[in-house]
Amino acid sequence: MTRATLSATLEAQIVSGRLAAGMKLPSERQLAERYGVSRPIVREALRSLVERDLVEIKPGRGSYVRDGRPAAAAGRLDALYRRSQATPRDLVEARTMLECTAAELAAQRATPEDEAAIETALFGFDRAGSIIERARFDMTFHLAVARASHNPVIETMFGSITALTVELMLRSLSDPDVTRLSVPYHRQIFEGIRDREPVRARTAMARHLAVATSLYGDDYDRSIESVARRELEQLLAPGVTLDDLLAAVGAEGRDDDRTNCR
Repeated sequence: MTRATLSATLEAQIVSGRLAAGMKLPSERQLAERYGVSRPIVREALRSLVERDLVEIKPGRGSYVRDGRPAAAAGRLDALYRRSQATPRDLVEARTMLECTAAELAAQRATPEDEAAIETALFGFDRAGSIIERARFDMTFHLAVARASHNPVIETMFGSITALTVELMLRSLSDPDVTRLSVPYHRQIFEGIRDREPVRARTAMARHLAVATSLYGDDYDRSIESVARRELEQLLAPGVTLDDLLAAVGAEGRDDDRTNCR
């Protein structure tokens, strides 16, 4: 058995769930004996799995299967987006491709439970007393739409931009002009999904996201990091961080045991 074959064998076991997230793999010696290969081959196979984010090697403890849920990969991808100095333009372009399709699919596939989750997020948004609370329900709304698409790839992709999206929401919700034009589309998106009108839902999402294009001004091509830092300094109470807000959004998502989108 070659390194590639061993790597493919272990990968198949991870993907199928036979090797579950968090499970410790057998030692190098045990794997070598089990598959009839040398320990250097085992080492190379494990290194290949580490590079594909399937396995994590903890020094002195062994090799463990990585968590395969969307949230597990999100942090790693978020760091890459930030290193590339992603701008609001970049994010809006990506979200338009992703979320318009999510809304269209949701209008075809949403269950009564999905519709209830989306509408509950709208009610929460309308009743929210602060921009931070509105951002929380704004994200919950978009997460619910993404989940209602019942496409795990869309859900995972949206999960990877959640942190950047929350930061941009703070910029939008702090701007009365952006809020006035964009927020009404939430209801139109929901109604398109509820009434099983895919084109209507898709169009409303596209118009919702396009508001930033015309109203962000110079912020549209600045890094999201710099825009968010300015907004956070003005909005967050002393001692409160963006991580606190993201944790609140994450808790909201876990409460109904679904997944992510704005």
